[in-house]
Amino acid sequence: MHILATIFTTFCFAFIAIKFFKPVAIEVGLVDKPCERKQHDGHIPLIGGISIFLAVLAATLLWLPSTLELRMYLIASAMMVFIGALDDKFDLRVRVRIVGQIIIASLMIYGVGGYISNLGDILGLGAIDIGAFGILFTYFGIIVVINAYNMIDGIDGLIGSLSVNTFTSIALLFLLSGQTDYLSYPLILATATLPYLMFNLGFFKNETKKIFMGDAGSMFVGLSVIWLLTMGTQGDSASFRPVTALWICAIPLMDMLAIVVRRYKNGKSPFKPDRDHLHHLLQRAGLSSKQTLVVISFGAALMSGFGIAGEYFNIAESIMFASFLLMFISYALSIRFISRRASFK
Repeated sequence: MHILATIFTTFCFAFIAIKFFKPVAIEVGLVDKPCERKQHDGHIPLIGGISIFLAVLAATLLWLPSTLELRMYLIASAMMVFIGALDDKFDLRVRVRIVGQIIIASLMIYGVGGYISNLGDILGLGAIDIGAFGILFTYFGIIVVINAYNMIDGIDGLIGSLSVNTFTSIALLFLLSGQTDYLSYPLILATATLPYLMFNLGFFKNETKKIFMGDAGSMFVGLSVIWLLTMGTQGDSASFRPVTALWICAIPLMDMLAIVVRRYKNGKSPFKPDRDHLHHLLQRAGLSSKQTLVVISFGAALMSGFGIAGEYFNIAESIMFASFLLMFISYALSIRFISRRASFK
């Protein structure tokens, strides 16, 4: 009953926040304007992420016990949303965003002592404990995941669908492990995303009601994902294995890694925006925006399902890790094939 009340409250807060902040965003100019890289009609309010965060803030303060971990998460999230909103409004330089992400990562690492030190038995030689080096590894992991979810946000419904898939998968992993104390966190985040998806995908059949997630939202989602994955895989009360985390957020990670390598080979900045992401390539290969959304979302669900199955049936971590590497290689080759096909159209 408590879970149902939490979910209902979260959904209502998110919906109300969208209705309240939409005219405010238009008034202050917090909107996404069409350009060569952003092909949409009109100026779209960038309030999806702000509404999700406010719903999460309200629901957690109302329903969850006030712990140091929760307080640090909310402070870090508020800072991330603020930096993202500034980026949405003023298009901050990459180094400014990265510095902000490093500062926020420090809250997680030093504020609650949450960092990745155990990589699990991914090589079949025993658990890999990287000790204090895990602090640097965690900084790297936080920046990678935040920007992976930020970079995948390119067509209607994509970041929202991937977010719901990730948070729901984490909730299921907590449930399977019996770690119900943490179950409310991913459920709140998944529920808070649903009203955004309704507006973003045109549930109300009115283009003037459309909103976008914005960098405030995609970076907040990325921070929440890495926070939950670290909480779920590290420490004595770990709920699932580190290798499973790779499968839960496989599509954003693989898309980012593939495009960073491609940009580096072409002599471009890894953070310079372009139209060479997976969703762009699928569209250039002939799929519509809705078909692209379905294909990517279905693929993400399959990968999450494989990761959860591996956890449930206790498949060896080395096999799961090798399978992930094989999947990434297949993904990279497929992207090259799609890119070449698209270039001939």
